Amino acid sequence: MTSPATTPEPPDPISPLPGLPDPSPPAPTAPAPGAPDSTPPDPATLAPAALFDCSGQVAIVTGGASGIGLSSATALAAAGAHVVIAGLAESGPGRAAAELSASGLDVVGEICDLTDDDQLAKLVERTRERAGRIDTVLANAGAALDRPGGLDSVETLDAMYRLHVRSVALLAELTLPTMAAVGGGAFIVMSSIAGLRGNRALAGYGVTKAANAQLVRNLAVQWGSKGVRANAISPGVISTDFAKPITGGGAAALARLAKTPLGRFGKPEEVAGAVVWLASRAGAFVSGQNIVIDGGTLIAD
Repeated sequence: MTSPATTPEPPDPISPLPGLPDPSPPAPTAPAPGAPDSTPPDPATLAPAALFDCSGQVAIVTGGASGIGLSSATALAAAGAHVVIAGLAESGPGRAAAELSASGLDVVGEICDLTDDDQLAKLVERTRERAGRIDTVLANAGAALDRPGGLDSVETLDAMYRLHVRSVALLAELTLPTMAAVGGGAFIVMSSIAGLRGNRALAGYGVTKAANAQLVRNLAVQWGSKGVRANAISPGVISTDFAKPITGGGAAALARLAKTPLGRFGKPEEVAGAVVWLASRAGAFVSGQNIVIDGGTLIAD
């Protein structure tokens, strides 16, 4: 005699790891019956001044005293954010903040070695105490420590990993719960096209930049249900002191320009624009992405 068919029990739901938010995506909300699919947009809300407005935000920018970091900090402050520039003492975060404050922007400087766990925790704690919230983080601090032709040592790789990956992961651990508590925010990591292709000269740099872009994807999945957006930006060669070995002229500059469809090096403000986009309402539905800003270098033949 055949026994009646039984319906198998559904599998147990996936439980989040201790300390991590529930990874299950929020249930989709169906529109109310008879509700229109869309309403006519209000032109005032689509004006660039509204779309890219960061008023009321509190932003931390690491490595913010020069180059891409300084341009990004300036752009966020110009868009209305209170900005904390953090960096090593020799980079001059206080000087940079004072110059921006003198122009009417709301910026403070903090000396912080991002690879020192205690200093990083105190940076975040002081920001919370002073401003009461954290809405945007730009993890921009970086260093290319490779020697031409390869790594100097495993110690060199460890140093870049500590700066580009470990300190970024700790910064996320320290700030994302605060973002989630105010309804969400933007966690932005400066990666590099070196993390998207093979490298002769920037071997360890490329490895660690590839790792921090993967960290972003993980954070986007883990924290999306809390309203937190995580994205990476991968610049090509940007005209900063950091890139002077390439942009300073000679064969290296000519070779790179020949491989760049736009035929020039980028400008720091062209990266800063993407930072403001990702931090503002204009980028509110962008998460888990790696935005390449390289003049077409990566896709050129």
